[in-house]
Amino acid sequence: YTARMTIADLPPRVARIAFGVAIAAATGGATACASGAGAPTTGAAAPGAPAPADPEATGLAADVAYLAGPALQGRETGTRGADSTVHFLVRRYEGLGLAGAFAASCAAPPADARCAPAHVQRFRMAGAVTAYNVAAVVLGADSALRGEYVVVGAHHDHVGRDTLLALDPERGRVVRPGADDNASGMAAVLALARRLRDRPPRRSVLLVHFGAEEVGLVGSRTFVANPPVPVAAMRLMVNLDMVGRLGGDGLTVEAPRSPALRASIARAAAAAGVRVRYSSALEDR
Repeated sequence: YTARMTIADLPPRVARIAFGVAIAAATGGATACASGAGAPTTGAAAPGAPAPADPEATGLAADVAYLAGPALQGRETGTRGADSTVHFLVRRYEGLGLAGAFAASCAAPPADARCAPAHVQRFRMAGAVTAYNVAAVVLGADSALRGEYVVVGAHHDHVGRDTLLALDPERGRVVRPGADDNASGMAAVLALARRLRDRPPRRSVLLVHFGAEEVGLVGSRTFVANPPVPVAAMRLMVNLDMVGRLGGDGLTVEAPRSPALRASIARAAAAAGVRVRYSSALEDR
């Protein structure tokens, strides 16, 4: 995960996919972490449209409409809207039948029982604010490569009513719904989850939604510091951020200057009919 950049560093109309080969370099993060802890219990979000119910039938537009809708109030970390987003993601992965990626923390399970994997990784930030990562796993189809992982991620928080993090503080404490940043990335990961579940690739895939990105990449740092699988087993990380405004501008990709990786990107772009341009942010890594 790119630890040196935030959304504010990029033009608002740029869609970026960050290939985090430098994932092991990201350290630090939250003051405490409890993998497998339960989902938030702060109550319902503000009234609004109900979450899309059928994970098999829901499309990208419906997911973005809910995630950027009035019920979630801009998904600011530490608010009911952010917690409801976590609930929504967990329910979606449960509905798709995809297991959680994190080890469960069971205080006193029966001697002959095993705790089921959990979808939620809880962490506490400064000011006693609790935030969450959500992750599910698709096991690879190739038994020889199943122990290697591709991480596909997108942060799930936005700035809500916060004027310090907003690009338009002059508007005051209005709700900033975050459709592009980053309901679009979340919806894309969920769409991939359905496809990968039905047609697993050779390697396993971790589908991760990071919390507290807007306040300093705290969720992704926590994930790397407390990974569900060894970081050495993560062969590639694909980060989907602000992918809702592609239009005719093509796709901006941040990636290390690796001939093999760029050849893979070129093949995928050609097959999809997408024009790619590279950002220089990661070229020296």
